[in-house]
Amino acid sequence: MKKIIVNSYGSVDVLKEIDVPIPTPKENQIVVKTAAIGVNDPDIVMRNYGPFPTMPKEMRPTLPHMLGNDFSGVITQIGSDVTKLQIGDHVVGITMHGTYAEYLVLNETDSVAKVSSGLDLVPLGALQLEAVTAWSALISNGHIKAGEKVLIHGGAGGVGSMAIQLAKHIGAYVITTASGKHKEYLKALGADEIIDYTTQDFTKLVHNVDLVVNLTGSKTLDDSYQVVKTGGRITSVNGIPDKSKATKYGIEAVYAMGDISVNTLNKIVKLYEDGKLKVDVSQTYSFNLNDVKQAHLDFEKGGNQGKRVIVFDGK
Repeated sequence: MKKIIVNSYGSVDVLKEIDVPIPTPKENQIVVKTAAIGVNDPDIVMRNYGPFPTMPKEMRPTLPHMLGNDFSGVITQIGSDVTKLQIGDHVVGITMHGTYAEYLVLNETDSVAKVSSGLDLVPLGALQLEAVTAWSALISNGHIKAGEKVLIHGGAGGVGSMAIQLAKHIGAYVITTASGKHKEYLKALGADEIIDYTTQDFTKLVHNVDLVVNLTGSKTLDDSYQVVKTGGRITSVNGIPDKSKATKYGIEAVYAMGDISVNTLNKIVKLYEDGKLKVDVSQTYSFNLNDVKQAHLDFEKGGNQGKRVIVFDGK
């Protein structure tokens, strides 16, 4: 089978294609024929710089390794002790061991969830990482409630679009920042107010929100403390909050990591199957070295709306 790995860190030229045998599962493992994978910010950061500082030591890969976290596919082999999953099941999941391969081997107890065989596996390949990150920022760490006001920075991207949909599902009032070109897309997602960060200063337009979800960097995070009401919260996916500054403003501020538990994954899948969440696929790429390189280059240009997805043949 074909897989794409990195032997060092840097430009897209560090991506290398190799051929290896299709994995054989151990007693408690499954093998998934990959259908689609999402292109995510961690892929780009990891390829460029290696493991990022907030990554727990036990999760840090060693070279050579594969990039990628979320996937969709069909189970082709199972180990003798596997009881919850069967050959032919359509599944989605998240793994810290990479997804840039035509077949993936996982433990049955890993973050894997069955989905209806009638669903298109292409958008599902890009659902999980963004959704669990948004879930953590809004729910697990953000404790968002119906009727609260939330400011989501970077609403047009993968995590941002999921966060808007989750917040609206819960019943929150959603303000988001993004480039003005994404206005109609964000309105369709349900955003109540849209601030064009290229021409408007959110600190002059937003006050007394219950929760800020920061997805866009340390400068935006630093400017966000002043718009949260006393007793409110900030969760940050991009940039580590300043605890002393949070104390000064009388708010709670936490760094949010994605909740990759099977329980959360199943809840997200149920929302997707019920039509409460959707994945906007902005562009697809084939699983070959040139296309994967191009996907990274396109992502790095910024201004992403929705998801870029790598699609495997024979999905």
